Amino acid sequence: MVIGLVLTLTISTMVARQEAVRRGVTSGNDLTSNAAYVSYLLDQELRSAGAGFSQAVASNYGCTLLVSRDSSQLLPSPGAFPTPFATVPQSPVLAPLMVFAGAGAGGSDVISVATGNSGLAEAALSVVPGTAAAGQVRLTNTLGVRGGDLVLVSQPRAAPPLNCMLQQVGAGFAGGSAEVLTFGGRYGANVINGVALADFAVGNTTVSLLGNVTGNRPRLQLLGIGANNTLVAYDLLQLTTGSQALAEGVVDMRVRYGVATLPLNPLPANRTVANWVAPTANGYTAAALRAGTAAAQANLQSILAVRVGLVLRSDLAEKDAVTNSTLTLFGDLPTALRHTFTVPTGTTTQRYRTVEFTVPLRNVRFSR
Repeated sequence: MVIGLVLTLTISTMVARQEAVRRGVTSGNDLTSNAAYVSYLLDQELRSAGAGFSQAVASNYGCTLLVSRDSSQLLPSPGAFPTPFATVPQSPVLAPLMVFAGAGAGGSDVISVATGNSGLAEAALSVVPGTAAAGQVRLTNTLGVRGGDLVLVSQPRAAPPLNCMLQQVGAGFAGGSAEVLTFGGRYGANVINGVALADFAVGNTTVSLLGNVTGNRPRLQLLGIGANNTLVAYDLLQLTTGSQALAEGVVDMRVRYGVATLPLNPLPANRTVANWVAPTANGYTAAALRAGTAAAQANLQSILAVRVGLVLRSDLAEKDAVTNSTLTLFGDLPTALRHTFTVPTGTTTQRYRTVEFTVPLRNVRFSR
């Protein structure tokens, strides 16, 4: 009987240990899979930032977005954006990528990213001077433009604020030799936030093709950490209604800008990342980049890459602590650029993982 009890105890202990190891391996594999998925997802969202409007930096970078949908003003937003983006300014400006430091849950960063998706041309189309009027503008030609396209009407200004107006090409429009581009549909509007389409009749007004309301939609999004450690996206144009949960288990997100030395080399092929800066650095805060000045546009144009650091956590809690009390992101950068994540009390029994990756902003590199 004694021998049997000893064998039973031994076997039970071995089974318990094996089960603990199995749970740990499964938890680690789940973290690895989740980290790979989130990294891929963010890389896809950020890599094409600036597409469709980066060939008219003076007109588009830093301009205040004026958007109407169904005859109601959408941007600037009449109210605060939903959580976790409630502290993001209600009047977003157009920029390939911008970071709102500490604006997300737990002091995490919020990323604003804008990507056109026209698939036709990246060059801005010049509007014939003096032809912007209610419901239309005149171009030298409208080749490739079709009904339902979303376009950006903008112009450089001698002084801020810069404004740019989103318009929708009228249903049934077929571009070609026709010079008059007519607007209509859900996103068509003549006056938004006190600015009229006719106000763009003076100056070097341009039209940038962003995409279409169906199929190849543009993506103007906010990305951040929401409740329950969820990576959340919010579509500023509301082509996708409400906030969208993208991934679970993400507890922190931090970003560093990879910037080129100013003034920029006129040859895009020679533009390279000279150093990394935090989104709290002088000239690179969200407030500074939103200023609409020539200096703000130059700084936006100098951001050639972003380095994203994530902290992920498993759901499974172990019997003993398996995580250190602090984790470090960007450990290979200078001390001032590193970020220390403090593991919340009582969660050191859960497995954590840090992930870092760099995303080049190819459209910004070739911007003009």
